[in-house]
Amino acid sequence: MTNYLGLPHHDGSERYVSNPYPDHGETVELRLLLPGSWRTSEVHLRTIIDGENHFEKPVTIDGAEAIFHLTCDQPIQHYRFHLRGDDGGRWLNGEGLLNWDPDDHFDFKIVPGCRAPDWVAERVWYQIFPDRFATSGRHRIDEPWIQWAEWDDPVEPKYPASMTQLYGGDLDGIRERLDHIVDLGVGGVYLTPVFPGRSNHRYDASTFDEVDPILGGDEALLRLREACDDAGLKLMTDLTLNHTGDGHEWFEAAQADPRSEEAGFYHFIDHPDTYESWLGVSSLPKLDHRNSEMARRLYDGPESVVARYITPPFNLDGWRIDVANMTGRLRDLDMNHEVARITRRTFERLPGLAGDRWLVGEHFFDAAADTPGDGWMGVMNYAGVSRPVTSWLGTEGVLLDMSPGPGQDQRDGFGMARSFDVVRAAMSWTVTMGSMALLSSHDTPRWRSICVSDDAAKIGFGMTLTLPGAPCFFYGDEIGLLGEDNEQSRAPMPWDGNWDRSFLDTYRRLIGVRNGSEALQRGGFRWVHVDADQLVWLRESRRERVLVRAARASGDAVSIDSELLGSDRLVPLYGDAEIRGAELELPRTGPRFDIWKLD
Repeated sequence: MTNYLGLPHHDGSERYVSNPYPDHGETVELRLLLPGSWRTSEVHLRTIIDGENHFEKPVTIDGAEAIFHLTCDQPIQHYRFHLRGDDGGRWLNGEGLLNWDPDDHFDFKIVPGCRAPDWVAERVWYQIFPDRFATSGRHRIDEPWIQWAEWDDPVEPKYPASMTQLYGGDLDGIRERLDHIVDLGVGGVYLTPVFPGRSNHRYDASTFDEVDPILGGDEALLRLREACDDAGLKLMTDLTLNHTGDGHEWFEAAQADPRSEEAGFYHFIDHPDTYESWLGVSSLPKLDHRNSEMARRLYDGPESVVARYITPPFNLDGWRIDVANMTGRLRDLDMNHEVARITRRTFERLPGLAGDRWLVGEHFFDAAADTPGDGWMGVMNYAGVSRPVTSWLGTEGVLLDMSPGPGQDQRDGFGMARSFDVVRAAMSWTVTMGSMALLSSHDTPRWRSICVSDDAAKIGFGMTLTLPGAPCFFYGDEIGLLGEDNEQSRAPMPWDGNWDRSFLDTYRRLIGVRNGSEALQRGGFRWVHVDADQLVWLRESRRERVLVRAARASGDAVSIDSELLGSDRLVPLYGDAEIRGAELELPRTGPRFDIWKLD
């Protein structure tokens, strides 16, 4: 079994980098932990400067830490460490300690001048599908495409009824139920789209000029914004840069006249009825980002849609970008990074708002290539959190149905840890901390329905709160809602009080622990123990260290050397076991989730 605490360690957090988010040209101090016999190693910092290898020796050795200085003057500052001892040389990069010569892909990375706002990862986020959370009963409007349902009616499972069934949830309904969100300890609300469309999901926008009147219109969003401010909540919503709806005013103008300005906004194959669309869905025509006027209207500059809603009077705190991985891409055309970079530039050039708005992209897959740091500030981290945790705690049958092709495989703790490490190592610490740590959403089955047991569901939620990133969960998960596919997962929130109180209590308690812990909000990450059924890790900030144990089943005793850990007392933050001694023996029982503060 690997003795992780006996291995050299570094990560991109404030514990090991004096300023994880430096400006261009700033010199930072790097700390490399060298436990035990590693203190006698010959160590070098390897960087890339203007395309060339560059090596530096430590400025000093401070006890068990080698200290280096690094000037961050490259667009992406790659670095890793080389250690040579009696048994030969090793490299330390984002993947860990290696006894082979790696490429640069998994280097530690600093992206000067680029970061998400501090408040992103300091808060727990609550995702709401507006039609299904709460209704004020004041904004029901009849449209030919709508099939109105009562709040306790079953969800239509099949297309097209699944898209046109509306329950009447609205923004005033959300505002009137903010007390529930605040009581959970949540610090931010993320809404799926609020623009008009011809579906309950509203990803088929018909205009970006107003908030859907069925949701209460612009005035309802302003009321919700004010109420969130009063409650200390951040508020963001959803925008699609990849496509519009086929009922969008731009697309209707484009179809009506091939010589119109708007005709250049789309990829027409044979005007007016044959065009490129999202995954071949004709109601979602794909935007052509080569068109500068479309970009100007949508995301480029202070007059754009992007800018309008994150400035007064709406003052949204950010945008989640739908299908960010597909945006600007069509066969041999790839403008994805350009779109992300221009959108980010719009954020950063708004007077008084630079550095205080969040730009996060939807991405189900390996997002490293799409997140160099100067575009999307982070992603919905399905690949780096949801998929590894789900593989460890999910039911085999559900996993096989969740993803295209062969589905998702079950993994033991070793496989989970390896999957988590590889995705995290490929991204910069900046992007990891600007990403959502989530398990499920409006696009997946409910988390409880995925899991092998309710205990596993509660453990998984605890993991999202204690892994790096910004935790985000879907409305209703906190009361144990079920849903075996993305349609059933969008069932209306029941307000009759018939809730699973054990889930509610667990969510409140765990969120409370995270809200009170600097280490869980912005600390680094370090494995302590990995086996098939138990995972133990450290989160470390400058002033606090926290130990976490997730066990999906009972297992062998895990004993930690207090000298290597740097503490001989574990004070429970979640769980009931205070542990003291030279050898710290963790509970053997499971399923179980524990959090301790190192004293």
